[in-house]
Amino acid sequence: MRSPADMDIVQIDISTKCHLACSNCTRLIPHQTQRRDMELETFERSVKSMEGWNAPNKVIGVIAGEPTLHGNFEQISRRFAELWGGENTSNGRAPIKDFNDFATQRLFDRSNGRGLWTSLGNGFYKNYETIMEVYSHFNTNTHETAGQHQALLISRKDYTQATGMSDAEWEYNRDNCWVQKLWSATINDKGAYFCEVAGAIDRLYFDGARAWPVEQGWWQRTPADFKDQLDLCNYCGLAQPGPSQLDLLDRDIISAEHKQILKKLGSPAIRKRAYEMFDPELHMQKRQVETRDNYVGDASSGRRVGIGHNSTKPRKLACVLTSVGYGDDLALTLPANMREFDEIIVVTSTDDLRTQEVVKANGATLVISDRCFEDDHAFNKGKMLNDGLKGLKDADWIVFTDADIVMFEGFYELFMSHSWNLGCLYFTSRVDSQKVEGKGEQTNFEPNGYFQLFNARAQAIRDSWPNIVSENFCSAGSVDSWFYQQWKRDKLFGISDIPVQHIASARLGENWNGKQAQPKKWRQFGILTTNGFTALDPAATQVPETIRLTDTCNGDTVELHRDDLDKHVHIGPNGLVFQGKDIGHMHVHVAYFAD
Repeated sequence: MRSPADMDIVQIDISTKCHLACSNCTRLIPHQTQRRDMELETFERSVKSMEGWNAPNKVIGVIAGEPTLHGNFEQISRRFAELWGGENTSNGRAPIKDFNDFATQRLFDRSNGRGLWTSLGNGFYKNYETIMEVYSHFNTNTHETAGQHQALLISRKDYTQATGMSDAEWEYNRDNCWVQKLWSATINDKGAYFCEVAGAIDRLYFDGARAWPVEQGWWQRTPADFKDQLDLCNYCGLAQPGPSQLDLLDRDIISAEHKQILKKLGSPAIRKRAYEMFDPELHMQKRQVETRDNYVGDASSGRRVGIGHNSTKPRKLACVLTSVGYGDDLALTLPANMREFDEIIVVTSTDDLRTQEVVKANGATLVISDRCFEDDHAFNKGKMLNDGLKGLKDADWIVFTDADIVMFEGFYELFMSHSWNLGCLYFTSRVDSQKVEGKGEQTNFEPNGYFQLFNARAQAIRDSWPNIVSENFCSAGSVDSWFYQQWKRDKLFGISDIPVQHIASARLGENWNGKQAQPKKWRQFGILTTNGFTALDPAATQVPETIRLTDTCNGDTVELHRDDLDKHVHIGPNGLVFQGKDIGHMHVHVAYFAD
């Protein structure tokens, strides 16, 4: 046996929840009578107790039944990153075609000292953004590839009686157990243990009676200090040559002594008869492990993620767009775009009968709203988008686009076949149908409103869902710039091979204030950058006397006389400073009240 100080992995066992019930699970998941999560304070104490143990290539693993099902997994993970190891990871933002390949790469990455033992599933998908950042090391097994789990619930008494093994041989095998020799010590909610399987047995069978206190330096114990915890080995058959079972059969091999204990504890697996009794005449296999066994099976070339496994892939792809006065364009784009989404929501005004007709004819979802004209705004696109989002059910992945955009053909199949990081905003290129006055190139590659792909669970927006778009802009201009600013810049990810086609207007910003000019409205005049004012209308030669400024970084708004501009906006070392806040090279939306 070896001291935890000599191990390269120590596990923190954070939950007894799992979506699987694998054969011969080392966490005894099928027999758990209650599913409990480790408290955050206990987790913090566990990590802090390992101070001094860390070294290059050593990993503290977060494990459980399935750790991502912990009710507070995100907070635990973020706290883990604060307390232990190196910098967060930056890969895992590009779309992933084969998650098995990605998981295999992460298996060999111990760079930040934090590891995750996972079977994927809904908890992984929900916490995808956090997982990709916090854990450099994955030990992934979806238990779909005919892996063999050795039977552990064969007690010493039953095994020696059935095989005639001597006590001396049993203890020799115990002291050279492959689990303790190759794998890890553990901490669970009861305390610390020299062996992860011993911890699971003590927790379920004895309510942690043999646990060590989780205190700094507990891991420095040597085999001479294991004492009472060694008694737990009498309930585990893993050190002995014994039988194994296909993990996906969800059926333990157990001996008579264990059946008696588990029945008394109220094991769900025993009640459901999800077990078979150990019989040396039937279970003739004498499995012995000499190298680290990852239990992923050989039948499928040791895949860590089963072929066709979809738990990391999108559930649904929806589109939300506005069309007020764009019914004729929508008639050209919507039939093609309907093939690329599970659902398209089109938001239009009460009097736009043409758009309503097109939406109904193509089977899209129609949302009627006149909020774009509230507060004397010419066309508040943000309010319309928020109203469209309210019409979504079971929101997952969403694309914001425009009525004059045609999606890349085959986008839906490509998208649904990949795993995408829930924390990123993805964008693509837009190809204009004609030369646009005021715009240099006919191809745009920016995270703008013609294509913004994001997930409703993204940490950048989820707290304001479904009102995730600023309603401070009086036009369709600038609101998309504000929207993508909600993501950190390193979470904006461009995908160049899914370009969209644009039925372009003759002039940039021509219809940002709406197709039909309306009097007595706040309209966008243009934008303010470090280069000064740029008007939407090239014929405009003078900035209006009274203007309303809204920055595209924070969404702050101020109304002022043009002569007072310098009191509110100036150029700083990093770009614009607006209302005392550094907004860098983001622009300021400039509006005026049109009589």
